[in-house]
Amino acid sequence: MAQLLQQIYHIAPVLLTIALFGAAICGIWLVADLKKRSAYNRYSMSDRLFLKRNANRLRKMQLH
Repeated sequence: MAQLLQQIYHIAPVLLTIALFGAAICGIWLVADLKKRSAYNRYSMSDRLFLKRNANRLRKMQLH
């Protein structure tokens, strides 16, 4: 039992460090995703649909 507790005390800082690095990476990803999403939301829904429709038309023209 004492050896098990000693092993846990040795492993706990490593697990905590891994958890903190994981949280930092997730935070950086979240900030980047929110910035990307805010750039996407600059246009209204109707503008996005208009741009999407025109992009599809241009692709069809380029293929033919």
